[in-house]
Amino acid sequence: MIEQPSPVAVVALLRDALDGDATRIEELRKTTPRQLQAAGVELGGELSFGRATVLRVLHDWRAGRINDGQVRWWALLMFTGGFPVDWTPYGWHFPGRPIHVDYSDDEEVNEVVFDLKDVGDFDDVGHIRRNIDEMIAKLAD
Repeated sequence: MIEQPSPVAVVALLRDALDGDATRIEELRKTTPRQLQAAGVELGGELSFGRATVLRVLHDWRAGRINDGQVRWWALLMFTGGFPVDWTPYGWHFPGRPIHVDYSDDEEVNEVVFDLKDVGDFDDVGHIRRNIDEMIAKLAD
């Protein structure tokens, strides 16, 4: 059985992810949907992020502080509000109800997160990784 983090740890992990720290995303993936929901409620208000958050992920990825899998799982959490167990042409399948993350009115942020969710999955040839500098430049403007 997988040991799940404490409620306090889940809140801290979710806060870190919303701040663009994907280094511990694997720990957050061990949580149950109920724990993730409770952490979202505990953080209060609307869960959201923007350019600075995505830039932090991109810079960490480029510097080798996080790997492709961490980038993908972070982006999936931000894009879908959870950690899907499966995908079909009809949508994502979750083990429970995902949280709501308002991920920016900024179209460029949306495009980058949308691309990052495919790292190492649909993008198995590394196209997205080769464009890190381009994505950073786009968001740094």
